[in-house]
Amino acid sequence: MNSIDVSDTSVSINGRILQFPMSYSEIKELLGDARIVADGDDNDVHTTYYYDELGMEFEGSTAYLSNLKRKKAYKDNDHNIVGLTLYVTGHNIYDFKDDKCEKKYVGNLTVLGKQIDKDKTWKSVSGFGCQPLVDEKSKEKKYIQVLTTIVTEDEEPFYDGDLLLKDVIISFEPERPKCKVNYDIKIPNEESLVFDTFNFKLAVINELMYNQEVLKPYFDIYDYMAFKKAHWNLETDKNVRAAVNYFKELPIPARLADFVTEINMDGSDEIYMNIAPEWDGEDERFDFNSISESELKQFKNLKKMLIFGNDKDAAKLQKICTPLGIEVEPLATVE
Repeated sequence: MNSIDVSDTSVSINGRILQFPMSYSEIKELLGDARIVADGDDNDVHTTYYYDELGMEFEGSTAYLSNLKRKKAYKDNDHNIVGLTLYVTGHNIYDFKDDKCEKKYVGNLTVLGKQIDKDKTWKSVSGFGCQPLVDEKSKEKKYIQVLTTIVTEDEEPFYDGDLLLKDVIISFEPERPKCKVNYDIKIPNEESLVFDTFNFKLAVINELMYNQEVLKPYFDIYDYMAFKKAHWNLETDKNVRAAVNYFKELPIPARLADFVTEINMDGSDEIYMNIAPEWDGEDERFDFNSISESELKQFKNLKKMLIFGNDKDAAKLQKICTPLGIEVEPLATVE
């Protein structure tokens, strides 16, 4: 008989822990190969991983990644599995799809080490389910981040001893941690770098702020929105003007220039995801094929730049960069 325990951000299956969000490789290491059903398009690939003999179904989608990023629960693109369904009754509990597990889940289910007791004080979910507190004694109620929903419309018991009797949907609903960052820009009492090319400045910020984390504070567009108490549309591939303005005004201490030895631009760089959260990297808005000698000379240790664009763009930059000992290569050639 199987045993599953749900905790704040993970599930334990027969004593082995799987942390949300999961990747298929992690599940496969524990349970072996799944029967995989995928649908959707390049922008939204929905994948279901069926473990028919166990009555378990894992579910993930690339569409979930933006929410994981917004909630600071993102790991990488492979970790997009946020759901686990237990087919206890054998019924198809999803109206929107025809497929289900071939066999039933046989075993126990606990949450924080206890069976679900519908008569206790639990948070009601959509009229049929429950969610426990992490610490019921705490003055501030904090529900666990893995939602456990019992699928039932009757008043029958959930268990027969240790045997679960109802279908269950388990889903990861991460709670975004509270931000304590002060995003008010302050002018430093030291020399700052001077930029003539804004997109070059963005590439430098990405290296210093996101790659090396020596430029503070770490800018997160969702935290910034909360700090400003604003309500901008962040489900967009357009530039968020407030983020653009922030980076334009942000001073960079001149002493940090020595940390920059290479610039490797990529469409998935954090700097661009915080300016345009849904940008797909397909247009040229962050490209640059010209740069001033004066701004380049500030970076004495810079030896190589991998830039957006093609050979023609790189050739234009190379005329300025070569005399300064900087190699330029277009990202299009590397790909």
